[in-house]
Amino acid sequence: MKFLRFLKHNSRYFCKFLIWTNFFVFFYLMIHIKEEDKIPVSLLEKEGVAKLLSDEALNVRSDSKYKFKDFNPENWNETQKFTLKDSSHAYFKEVGNNLCYKLGTDFKASTSECICKEKFFGPHCGIPESAWESHYKHYKSSLRKLKPRKTPRRLIHGLQVNHEFDLFDARLKSLQDTVDVYIVLESNYSSYGTYKPLSFLEKFKAGWLSEFQDKLMYVLLPFFPKAGETNGWYADSFLRLFLGKSGMKLIENTRDDDVFLLLDADELPTVESLMFLKMFDGWTEPVKFGFRWTVFGFYWLKAEDPGMLENVPLLGNLINSAKTERLLTLYVACTVGMLKHVYGNNAMLLRRNVWSHSLLKDRLANYTLTHDKPREWTMGDSPHYAGFHCSWCYSPEGIRTKMASAQRHDKPRWGDYPEKMELDYIESLIRTGGWFDGKHPFIKVNMRDTPKDVYAPQYFLENEDMFESLLVPPGDRV
Repeated sequence: MKFLRFLKHNSRYFCKFLIWTNFFVFFYLMIHIKEEDKIPVSLLEKEGVAKLLSDEALNVRSDSKYKFKDFNPENWNETQKFTLKDSSHAYFKEVGNNLCYKLGTDFKASTSECICKEKFFGPHCGIPESAWESHYKHYKSSLRKLKPRKTPRRLIHGLQVNHEFDLFDARLKSLQDTVDVYIVLESNYSSYGTYKPLSFLEKFKAGWLSEFQDKLMYVLLPFFPKAGETNGWYADSFLRLFLGKSGMKLIENTRDDDVFLLLDADELPTVESLMFLKMFDGWTEPVKFGFRWTVFGFYWLKAEDPGMLENVPLLGNLINSAKTERLLTLYVACTVGMLKHVYGNNAMLLRRNVWSHSLLKDRLANYTLTHDKPREWTMGDSPHYAGFHCSWCYSPEGIRTKMASAQRHDKPRWGDYPEKMELDYIESLIRTGGWFDGKHPFIKVNMRDTPKDVYAPQYFLENEDMFESLLVPPGDRV
């Protein structure tokens, strides 16, 4: 105690005391740290640590091995092949003498027959509401022809890409257990004919979506068709022609009853609609999908165009009818057999639905010798959609890219008007629901008042932070 009182009243000695104390502590630690290095380590422990390090290095190397890492686009058509395989998964379960679709059946309530969950219908509970409400509910003869498959069809999905990165990411992750293989077409020319980078390939080579790359067949269109210089519609159609004819050569072990699906990058199908095509025999082809059509995001719904009377000055103001939703219907699916034998693998002919054209008469006659005659039908109506068409659903910069890339004869071509390309102007359209012609042709959709499965695809809703710009109007964002 005397020593402490002495230090308290003699600050000079107190400072010296602290300095020497720190020195001895530091010296002690240095000695014991060196001694720790001398602690014997068993051979097994060394081998264990080495094994952990080796495993970690192996994991890093395996993660870095993905299809497009060293991909050479110059020989894309020589280095890729995908072999379709059958699934051994059981999608149906017996209940009494009935086969019930597992995803659509309430097995607790099913004793002697299939009792369906909400939004599934039919004797096997395998018809989603998109197919039921738009077709099978009204055509009992078509319903009776449906038969469950023991082995599901394989699904080949073709699409062309430009800069739709977010939508492509969502497509692969939401359809990962549904689509067997993708044919992805990219060109180093826009639909207008200007040179552009291979943005998708660059991202693939950097490891983007590496876990899905084995099922991506990349088709490169390295030139702009000569006829497209004077006919923009030809340029647009040629992309799908090239996709089908070149892409299908990369797929092996196909069968005529496999499904070919053709969509644009902003058209997103529902899983339930695609699984129906895979799991049942008896539906006819080609298949038209009914899409919910939104613009800029899921909060602006495309309205029907005004009628003739509503466009008449003064009279239109008197009528002033409420806007109604416009359903987008597109021919998107057929069997691989029809694509090959009737359309000659030209996917554009599917999109145009020209199977009855006189130029295809001989092909059709040969096809129908062993297959049913084509009969188109529509899967999806409002509000029982087969998918979502999110048009112009990009950032303002992305919208400007789309405008600059548009083919030259889709008039009016808004990319030809410099004032329409201004980012502030594009942002105002997104905010107000306006269009480039000065009109407001959209219906504002309230997310809180709309059923979730109607408002947007499930994957977007589950990842709201990632897709806030598409789910939440600009004025409502925090």
